[in-house]
Amino acid sequence: MTTTPDQNEYRAARTANAGKLRALGQDPYGSRFATTHSCVAARALAGPAPDSPHSEPVRLAGRIGNLRNSGKLLFATLYDRSRADAYRQQSLAGRADIDGAEGKKERGIQLFVDLKSVGEAGWKIVETLDLADWIGVEGKVGRTRRGEISLFVTSLTVLGKAMLPPPHQAGADAGELSEEVRSRQRYLDLMQSDASLDVFVTRSRLVSEIRRFFTDRDFLEVETPMMQPIPGGAAARPFVTHHNALDMDLYLRIAPEMYLKRLLVGGLERVFELNRNFRNEGISPRHNPEFTMIEWYMAYGDHRQLMDLSEELFRVLADKVLGTRKLTWGEFSIDLDQPFRRFSYHEAMKTLGGVDYDDKTAVEAVCRKMGRDPKDFPTYDRMANEVWEHLVEPHLTEPTFITDQPTWLTPLCKAHPEDPAKTLRFELFMCRMEVGNAYTELNDPDVQRARFGAQVAEATAAKDKESGIVDGKIDEDYCTALDHGLPACGGQGIGIDRLVMLFTGRTNIRDVILFPTMRPQG
Repeated sequence: MTTTPDQNEYRAARTANAGKLRALGQDPYGSRFATTHSCVAARALAGPAPDSPHSEPVRLAGRIGNLRNSGKLLFATLYDRSRADAYRQQSLAGRADIDGAEGKKERGIQLFVDLKSVGEAGWKIVETLDLADWIGVEGKVGRTRRGEISLFVTSLTVLGKAMLPPPHQAGADAGELSEEVRSRQRYLDLMQSDASLDVFVTRSRLVSEIRRFFTDRDFLEVETPMMQPIPGGAAARPFVTHHNALDMDLYLRIAPEMYLKRLLVGGLERVFELNRNFRNEGISPRHNPEFTMIEWYMAYGDHRQLMDLSEELFRVLADKVLGTRKLTWGEFSIDLDQPFRRFSYHEAMKTLGGVDYDDKTAVEAVCRKMGRDPKDFPTYDRMANEVWEHLVEPHLTEPTFITDQPTWLTPLCKAHPEDPAKTLRFELFMCRMEVGNAYTELNDPDVQRARFGAQVAEATAAKDKESGIVDGKIDEDYCTALDHGLPACGGQGIGIDRLVMLFTGRTNIRDVILFPTMRPQG
């Protein structure tokens, strides 16, 4: 019976190799090493045949993914971050073998190392190598007699000794990590999975392109407080902390909205912030207590202008980052070339859900079918909104704007001129997920004060701990800012985590957050 060595045994063997390196006068943890190419870019330098001339010398660095030593000849595979780009291109091309040996091989480069090329001193370093070590190499790119693209190594240096083996060597089933390990030890996930690395490279590029999109349109990026004396801007339960020097409670922000609009009062006119929000709520495949959002506000605009801007944003991101406007998410396919659907809140309930919002008998009947008693709700509107979510959201698979939400849901939004019970707002849904929310902003200070008062009363009556209302406080300083004049404006927020989910095909938010919130082990 064969047993797998434990970590102590692996570590002992690798510690011995590190000692050999030190004895050779080499630092197992390396130093500066200048590269000329990525591994994938170096592959492109190879000629078409084994007898093609080799490239000019190149310098590469990365991690050893495969290692095979046969006497005085060593074959290894070197991988660097470019494997994510190669994976993305293979995926877009529909490669059938993307998870097979051939697909993986093309995301790195084979190293051909022999005693003659590196010399006796270099070979002694080669003999200390282990899987997952970081190394720097120099040589020429060509093909072996069997036609394999390879770097024919002339010198090698260790840049970072791995004292523990990669997960697959330590016995991970079929080279796969559990979901728990992937989320807790993201470094192992990124080492092991090209698909996961691609998610986070794509996330970074999406964020960069979002910033570029807004700065190109004359928006200024700003920063507003993460800790606020009065939480606001959304309906959610805040996290609370205590500031010792000021002897006061502060709240991790649930949204930056009310500070960003203060900046419009001051005259900045177009601003955005891309940063973290915190909501002390449950954890699910679509919710993490700490999450990233972009919010932007533009003077002299409204929510209808923001609909057009949203469609443009999604198409630009798809073009710049993915190179395609076709998205696949679970069972759903999205074509961003198609105009986004637009329904009012009440129209969607009737057209998509099959029930008239104002037909109380029908709405209450659906509520009972959901296993709820209408009498358990403090107001008809709260009950009807849950019925709306139950009936309508399953139909919101393709990109859809839902407009004209009830005023009680949106105290910071301007009322509809034809019906004060409705607001000039939209929510953007894709794949049954809300991914964006926008208002034509309320800028009348007297109406805002009255709305805040009504919100406090309604939340108190409903005993709603997730309303964003704390101790019945309203933000008087924000109302004073409005007294100084907020121009007619529109504002919008988009959840970056859900955006990344859509653009990478991931259905669990933990898969697109490098270090998601998790319960402590033990």
